[in-house]
Amino acid sequence: MKITSIHTVPVRTPMREPLVWPGGTRLSASGLLVEVHTDEGIVGIGEAPGPTLPTIRTIIDAELTQFLLGQDPLRTEWLVHRMEEFTRNWSRIGAYAISGIEIALLDLKGKALGVPVAELLGGFCRREVPVVGYLFIDEPEANARKAAAFVDAGYSELKLKVGRDFGQDHDTIAAIRDEVGSGVKIRIDANMIWSVPAAIKWIRGLEKFDLQYVEQPVPDFDVAGMATVRRAVGVPIAADEGCTDIRSALELIKADACDVFVVYPSEAGGLTRGREIAALAAAAGKWCAIGSWAELGAATMANAHLVAGSSNFPFASDTHYPLQELDVLTESLEMSNGFISVTDAPGLGVDVDRDAVERLANIQVRESVFYDDIQGEAPRVGQIV
Repeated sequence: MKITSIHTVPVRTPMREPLVWPGGTRLSASGLLVEVHTDEGIVGIGEAPGPTLPTIRTIIDAELTQFLLGQDPLRTEWLVHRMEEFTRNWSRIGAYAISGIEIALLDLKGKALGVPVAELLGGFCRREVPVVGYLFIDEPEANARKAAAFVDAGYSELKLKVGRDFGQDHDTIAAIRDEVGSGVKIRIDANMIWSVPAAIKWIRGLEKFDLQYVEQPVPDFDVAGMATVRRAVGVPIAADEGCTDIRSALELIKADACDVFVVYPSEAGGLTRGREIAALAAAAGKWCAIGSWAELGAATMANAHLVAGSSNFPFASDTHYPLQELDVLTESLEMSNGFISVTDAPGLGVDVDRDAVERLANIQVRESVFYDDIQGEAPRVGQIV
């Protein structure tokens, strides 16, 4: 079997409501759909979410396709290695493109061998993958109602964006706790917004709410500062923006800077590299959770296969999927009782709706994940507040 062509299509869906976080307001979710075609008619489906789809698409179409055409698609590790070597000098952005291709290659291999992707990643450790109820910055009462709706739907873990105002964060978490009780886990994510002293002050002020963990309280480049925060507070600390690939995971381990790795297969360069980060974490006594770039259905299911095939993802996975209006799949993913089911269907077990792809490729909606309030003062990371 040989690869005959690579097709890419950027798609976008509106969010059900504006999602406010420390760095801006998100109005849409977008991803680059990647298809790997072969001379035997088997097509692998992948998705590359990321910060700049035009650049990621150009990398695939103009740079990486040369390493794929005419090659055996089952040689996944070899093909990924060739692409990683080619993008070594610009590996951070190259990883997003490689991830979309690698997911498509694994989907293709699973279809060719008649096994699900989770089997290719080590075999099933679980069939049901838990996901978080995702909450953004809003009035305390509004977030308490949303939290209750997630819990009523079967979710047992919640994630809340924080960092703009301590009083609002405090009151929001208090309102959520009053609404859902002590049995529901709550994690918070500051998205690098605090300085080290600010992080210590704010986290200590919120410890009484029994937080599951705090994500990336300080800037991603300040590994030593993250370690300082971790030693100073009584809440587990997670590395999010600071945990992008295997090398950054090693630096976090060396500094003993966190308790949890938030793993993004899109940033790591694919599901295989994501699994390797999880293995490093396990060896160092750290645990993992999946992070979200607001993936559409294909990448959301790919992430679920990674969790299903690993023993080191004890926390619910991040996902924006329930907050998105549309998708490109023939059947939307079901998150019953706060879980995604991973079946024995070959590959990812999803199919693409061509009409939906065409619609979502032509949707016009603002896409500005970072610093959306371009008329006002842009947020800064590492603030002393």
